[in-house]
Amino acid sequence: MRGKITLGILALAAVATACQGEKIEREKEALTPMTFEKVTLEDSFWLPRLKTQKETLVPFSLQKTEHAVANLRRVGEYLSGKKVTERFQGPYFVASDLFKVMEGAAYLLILEKDEALEAQMDEIIDVIASAQDEDGYLYEAHILPESLNNPGDAWRAGKHRYSFVVHSHELYNMGHMYEGAIAYYRATGKRKWLDVAEKNAQHINRVFFEGDPNYNGGKPIMQAPGYQEIELALIKLSQATGNKLYAEMAKKFLDIRGVTYCPEGNGVMAPSYAQQHQPVREQRTAEGHSVRAMYLYSGMADVVAELGDVTLNPALDAIWHDVMDKKIHINGGL
Repeated sequence: MRGKITLGILALAAVATACQGEKIEREKEALTPMTFEKVTLEDSFWLPRLKTQKETLVPFSLQKTEHAVANLRRVGEYLSGKKVTERFQGPYFVASDLFKVMEGAAYLLILEKDEALEAQMDEIIDVIASAQDEDGYLYEAHILPESLNNPGDAWRAGKHRYSFVVHSHELYNMGHMYEGAIAYYRATGKRKWLDVAEKNAQHINRVFFEGDPNYNGGKPIMQAPGYQEIELALIKLSQATGNKLYAEMAKKFLDIRGVTYCPEGNGVMAPSYAQQHQPVREQRTAEGHSVRAMYLYSGMADVVAELGDVTLNPALDAIWHDVMDKKIHINGGL
């Protein structure tokens, strides 16, 4: 995760350097992203490294996330009516690690077709689909009975579904799932995982913005996630499917951040920790947890590019200079 953000900051710095002295009116026309499956690498620097990732690091990483697959498999078995006795393994956000590895594997399938890796991915996707509740919800800790959860990490999940959005990682996990599903769809054309992602996104839209009788007494939850990520993932989902609902959802999560909910406390419950101390359009400095912050700012920039909401630009411009002029390390870390 930190590596992803470091590379992102370095790439942005390169763009900023290249564009010095040139005023680009981005808001006047939409940006068209170049998706990864349309790019072919033929160089002697990056291509060998990507082949090493595909041949060595992806198998290793899939092995290291086998317990996350096992958790999802237990959920699927439980939903199918089977007796489950083994407890959840690892922290409640562990599925996000699996989804990130799968996203990377999907990128690498573009290098060359690999039937064995694709078959392994398809098998895991079947497990993920089996762990999705009928209404679209997908988060192991609140589908499994409490007796099977990890007692040492119970505070993070909350007492029930979406009861502790500030730290449960329910929306964070799904953001990474969307990104993995989109990457696999673009790499292979297979829709099964993408369909799981869309079903979940439509569920979240009902629960958070429309109202679902099975959640929060039927009233929309209207709370932004404590751990950002779903915002930028929803923009990608909109681009991949052509459904503007998802882009509008991303904007809504930005609109309500620091407005409908503000935590009270210190440390991880400090208002600035997850950038909830002010509405996003009023923020002028990068504050709090750096990974969450970078996901937020990326989502804001994506909403500007996709929906043309230039009201976010003053905040983005100020935060950009706060990061680049005062808070970035020489190695690109933040």
